Amino acid sequence: MKFKVKVNNREYEVEILNADPPIFEVSVNGKKTVLNVAEKKKKDVSENVLAAEMSGTIVKVMVREGDEVKAGQPVIILEAMKMENEVVSPVDGKVAKILVKEGDKVTQGDPLIEFKEGVEVKVSISGVVTKVLKREGDEVKAGQPVIILEAMKMENEVVSPVDGKVAKILVKEGDKVTQGDTVAFIR
Repeated sequence: MKFKVKVNNREYEVEILNADPPIFEVSVNGKKTVLNVAEKKKKDVSENVLAAEMSGTIVKVMVREGDEVKAGQPVIILEAMKMENEVVSPVDGKVAKILVKEGDKVTQGDPLIEFKEGVEVKVSISGVVTKVLKREGDEVKAGQPVIILEAMKMENEVVSPVDGKVAKILVKEGDKVTQGDTVAFIR
């Protein structure tokens, strides 16, 4: 099949030589090429993963796994279009996993860093959760109780260490927890 195509007042003669979708072999003004017109699938990344906003090369990883970061803090330097671009953390949280290394080439949408759900709310003593005071999505202020924990026959408040929204509650009433356990994440 041959077509005449006009683009920006220029005329092109386009001939389809072979069509086996999504691969097409075409000739444009006598020059042959192969086109793959398959739709590029969007990479599936969760909200806890920082993805590349553009294609480029990782120049520097500025954080390590386990580091606490603040929203807006630079975490990676990405070279794209001969410019070095700071890639910043979208959330307050802890770096769970670094998915790239310096020198890696990435495309738009590739996952770069995985974060924990947010800032951890930990219990300081072992006990039993008697009441969950906040739900996921609730606003919370630093120092505000998130759960009530019974320990040593006393009720103890487990409070948020930061202002934010409850991203995830990991316990329910009646659960036993041990000192140092994470019971919620605040974002």
